[in-house]
Amino acid sequence: MDIREFLETSYTAYHAVGNAEERLVGEGFVELDPGAEWEIKEGGKYYCKVNGSAIFAIRIGKADGDLTIACAHTDSPCLKVKGKALLDSPEGKRINVEKYGGLILYSMLDIPLRIAGRVLVRTERGVESRLVKSDFSVNIPSLCIHHNPDVNDKFALNVQSDMLPLLGDAEDVYTAIGVPDALDADLYVVPDVKPYLSGKEGKYLVSPRIDNLTSVYACIEGIVTAEPAGIAVAACFDNEEIGSGTKQGAESAFLPELLHRVMTALGRDEASYAKARRDGLVLSVDNGHAVHPAHPEKSDVAEKVYFNGGIVIKHHANYATDGLSSAKIKAILLDAGIPYQDYYNRSDLRCGGTLGLLVAKQLVMSVADIGLAQLAMHSAVETVGSEDIARMTGCIRALFAASKENRL
Repeated sequence: MDIREFLETSYTAYHAVGNAEERLVGEGFVELDPGAEWEIKEGGKYYCKVNGSAIFAIRIGKADGDLTIACAHTDSPCLKVKGKALLDSPEGKRINVEKYGGLILYSMLDIPLRIAGRVLVRTERGVESRLVKSDFSVNIPSLCIHHNPDVNDKFALNVQSDMLPLLGDAEDVYTAIGVPDALDADLYVVPDVKPYLSGKEGKYLVSPRIDNLTSVYACIEGIVTAEPAGIAVAACFDNEEIGSGTKQGAESAFLPELLHRVMTALGRDEASYAKARRDGLVLSVDNGHAVHPAHPEKSDVAEKVYFNGGIVIKHHANYATDGLSSAKIKAILLDAGIPYQDYYNRSDLRCGGTLGLLVAKQLVMSVADIGLAQLAMHSAVETVGSEDIARMTGCIRALFAASKENRL
């Protein structure tokens, strides 16, 4: 599956994990049962899931080697469906939704949307989760300029009144998607725009969910194709867009517990585990802001990053990158022949955060926040340099292959 297919079909975190799992299983990764003893061996390939929306892949090079981790998140801003009841309107039923994450609301107007996520159904074996996506599109019609003549000068949207997708005739949401007996569900209304290359030479990739599925894709492809020097982990969490405070989020205890179990299964004691963390490196992989062609003044006055300019190393108080972790990843990239660029936020503008500080706090490891240069972050459709996708995969592969001596 190439990056465009992955972006198109990973409608929700659940679908992204499903696609990632298919890739891992196809490459011989074995699923670990959280409720069983783990048998982990040198040369082994393993994975486990949490909640169906977070996935963690593990490869063992040398069992006594250092620890390298690449983190990303599987969720993207969108609209979350509230229950199953539909709301009446003069033109048919509308779906009751709320905002999930820092979505640019107007970007969801007048484009094809799809209902997707998971439903929970009762079977003879108990409650089961099933991935779903509607076999039809929905949309949110904007208000015409004749009824809103000031729209180009001032524009505000109310989620409860303006952002409800038009569904048409249906009894309820569950019936509409063909699962009338669902006990409950985690459903979202997401962009259903096919990814495409833009520009005369196709240098720009335009797609929904670039933030942060380009990173998930790179983490999974990186660990699949790497030859790890030590213990390599690709950790793809959920719920970063709403603060990471869930059992499948980066602030949970899951990753430290997983690493401890892996080390124990390999016969490593506490001192050895501590050394592996101390000598290791974590990459928090989430995209940064390219210089906007219409608003270059929004970037830092000196330090700027560009499409297809290589891996972005992100520096700010909201990120975990420090001089040492930045130097470590730069050494790896130089050895691999992969270009990089340093990102600094403009000093008088707000800077977002991501997974880096959460992981650094929990594991007490050296962490660098990196990503790709992109535009239209948190829009329904985002843009990134098409040449940088392969570079990020190469970066993750090089991270896992690098020994401590080669890192710094």
